[in-house]
Amino acid sequence: MPSTKTKRLPLIAVICGTALLSPSLTIAGAGDGASNYGLGPMNVGSALAFSPFTSNSWSVYYNPAAMARSEEGELSIVAQYGDQELRGKSLGGSAPLDRENDVLSDSSSELLLIGFKSRIAGISSTKRPIYFGLNVGTDEYTSNLLPYQANTSQEGQFLRYESQPLYLAFGGAVSNIIRGVDVGASARLTLEAKAKLETVSDLGGNTDSENLSLEASPSLSPALGINIRSGEMFCGSSECMPFGMDKLEVALFWRDESSYEVSVDANVVVPGVIPEPGLSLALSTIDTYQPEVLGAALLLPVGKFELTAGIEQHKWSALEREFASDTIRDQANLAFDDITIPRIGVSYQWSESMKLFAGAALEDSPLKSNRSQDVNYLDTDKKIFGLGASYRLANAPVLHMPLELAFAYQYQMLDEADFELTSINSPSNPNSYETLRADGEIQVFSSSLSLKF
Repeated sequence: MPSTKTKRLPLIAVICGTALLSPSLTIAGAGDGASNYGLGPMNVGSALAFSPFTSNSWSVYYNPAAMARSEEGELSIVAQYGDQELRGKSLGGSAPLDRENDVLSDSSSELLLIGFKSRIAGISSTKRPIYFGLNVGTDEYTSNLLPYQANTSQEGQFLRYESQPLYLAFGGAVSNIIRGVDVGASARLTLEAKAKLETVSDLGGNTDSENLSLEASPSLSPALGINIRSGEMFCGSSECMPFGMDKLEVALFWRDESSYEVSVDANVVVPGVIPEPGLSLALSTIDTYQPEVLGAALLLPVGKFELTAGIEQHKWSALEREFASDTIRDQANLAFDDITIPRIGVSYQWSESMKLFAGAALEDSPLKSNRSQDVNYLDTDKKIFGLGASYRLANAPVLHMPLELAFAYQYQMLDEADFELTSINSPSNPNSYETLRADGEIQVFSSSLSLKF
């Protein structure tokens, strides 16, 4: 997209300097709402314990095979708010920063989500019906479609809990691919953005002969799921397993890693100071990284109760490779561990219309390093608790269709962990200039309105 108007050189600073030089920004680049909090009340309120089995539009992201657990279609709208207070308490050092308080970030996560699920093939007598699901979401209730942040920080910054960029996932499921077994596959859309700027400038920052181009190319991150109804698979229509185990369901699921990538190439010529071919500035970074996930879960109905337990492996160690080629973070020599997350959940059918649910999870921090040059990442172990309720109107007024209202609350308690802050610009370099104790708490509120058909 060429331009011949005179502009100021700070255009380059906006593109490159914001990412490289802004120490006041404390939100990092490796998280999003889908895995940090959950999408929709059932996932938020159960701490994602029910995510492998919930047969709604959000199963597209977590376990697409779960769409086949119910023939019911759905059009759902979710409004979700996360209040984050991420803290860093100074324990002193050779040159500690002057801080007003311990709060590094009190930003919020605000998501608007739309989900759709429908049966697209197979009539009631068909043994292998096919389902399709679609999710779309935006950050800050559509006012911030594609936020990118990646920066160094002198104050310290948390690895996760940043804003979520434009979110899109779609997929399908087939019921009874063999007796008692459903399978599903889906994909999440991510973007790779590239910007290129060529300009001639004077020392006052006045530019001309600019040429600016920006392009974004999509990529897809796949997910697979299998759900097994043990009684149906092994016993058919009869009951052949003791202790009610014929009702046991097993879910296996896998999600590939994903990230949003940004690269910027700028070239500046200053006549008499920087001759042709000019000064080249290059930036390459990733944002909202999500690791590869492999998980398994069990669901057992007991009367009006449903009990679930699951375990997930998140392969964060692959992020070391990504950050090694990241021009903002490559000097930090960051190291990550793969982590295992256990989840438990329970739901209770209070009445024909109302269901209550709750869940808990324990999540270790994947960050192995307690220091990261200039970047100064912070991350801690956390405990997650959630609860919620849904109410179903069997025949809503005007619509004459089932309508479900749901609300959930989630609380995350971030444990304390100590980190050494380091900077190449510090007089104490390569030693740390401050020790920081990180902790925090996060509260998430999620509500939904779902039309069933």
